[in-house]
Amino acid sequence: MSQLLTTKFVAKSLAATVSVLMLSTVANAATAEQAQIKQLRQEVETLKTLIQQQQQVQLQQASQIEQVKAAPAQSGFAGLKSKAGANVNIYGFVRADAQYKIEGADGIFSSIDKADLTNSKANEDRFYATARTTRLGLDFKAPVEGADVGGKIEVDFGSGSGDGALRMRHAYLTYNNWLVGQTTSNFLSGATVPEMIDFSSPLGIGTKRTPMVRYADKINANTSYAVSLEKGADVNRLPAATAKVDYKFNKGVVNARALVQEVRNRTSLETSAAYDDKKVGWGLAVGANVKPVDGLSLNVDYSHVKGDNFYLGYTSSNTAYVVDGNDIDLSEFDAVTVGATYQFTPKVRSTLGYGAIFYDKESVKVDANKKLQQAWLNVLYSPVKPLSFGAEYVYGKRDTVDNKTGKENHVGFMAKYDF
Repeated sequence: MSQLLTTKFVAKSLAATVSVLMLSTVANAATAEQAQIKQLRQEVETLKTLIQQQQQVQLQQASQIEQVKAAPAQSGFAGLKSKAGANVNIYGFVRADAQYKIEGADGIFSSIDKADLTNSKANEDRFYATARTTRLGLDFKAPVEGADVGGKIEVDFGSGSGDGALRMRHAYLTYNNWLVGQTTSNFLSGATVPEMIDFSSPLGIGTKRTPMVRYADKINANTSYAVSLEKGADVNRLPAATAKVDYKFNKGVVNARALVQEVRNRTSLETSAAYDDKKVGWGLAVGANVKPVDGLSLNVDYSHVKGDNFYLGYTSSNTAYVVDGNDIDLSEFDAVTVGATYQFTPKVRSTLGYGAIFYDKESVKVDANKKLQQAWLNVLYSPVKPLSFGAEYVYGKRDTVDNKTGKENHVGFMAKYDF
């Protein structure tokens, strides 16, 4: 009996112990599970915080990217400062030219308006070379709030005083829409000129740079205009007035230009003769640069000018007027330039061009040019972005009012490094 009781007591004790152990295990498991849940919650909160921080960083980066896109492009020299604190941009190129002249006027580059009329052999089969077309320019931007203030200085070594002599091309200041100083005449259009290697530029257009006061603005996003008072020919008493309107569209640009100036006969003033000593000279011009298909660019420029030999190239050999009895007779001419440029590959392009000036014989009553013509074909190769190499053939013909003829015939080569 006693043994039986002992056995029951032991069994109950074991059962109670197992129950306690089981309850303890369950309690410990519950505590561990709660700890794990708490830790998981903390980790989730930490993850939420990291995600929010990452989203803020992404928003800041997106905002910075948009600001960079909206900001104007800065050159590699944007950090260069002048003594007065202006931002300075340096640009230009180093260029070398060589030319084999079969026939024509003495000197490198085209001079079709001065081509020899006597069939002389003196200027035939000559070789020329120069680096005077090398150019250096500085653009300035003043740190002025509420105003657009800047300037430009550009020089090369093409002065007529000698090979390698420094020549000022551009020198002007700008204040908002105003420009004061020397730059390319407002009557001319560089945007509608076909590409030519010869540094004298195509026949029928102009590159005249002259002192001026100019105001320019936009009519709308595609249309802009400019009006200016410019220094014309030295004999004039008053500045020349010019105007230009440009219209840009998805295939190119077209423009129209006008020139009005007083033409004075200084000879009559010096001799006190009873001549009509002044008349109104004028000019009208239109131009276009159109890209009808990818890789092809078509250019055309036309001018009609009366009483001027200053603005367009190759016209200085003729006088702006001649004295006719008690009157001055203004010279008059039409000038045209056309060309097509095709980009064969990203590195190779070629231009075929033609230019001409046709004088009104009735107006020119002097031994002067009646008709000038010029055609050219070139190929340019750019193996890498800063370098360009080119070759060009140019043929020109000169006819005078007394039926004499001169020719220009040459091959030119060019190497250039842009910086």
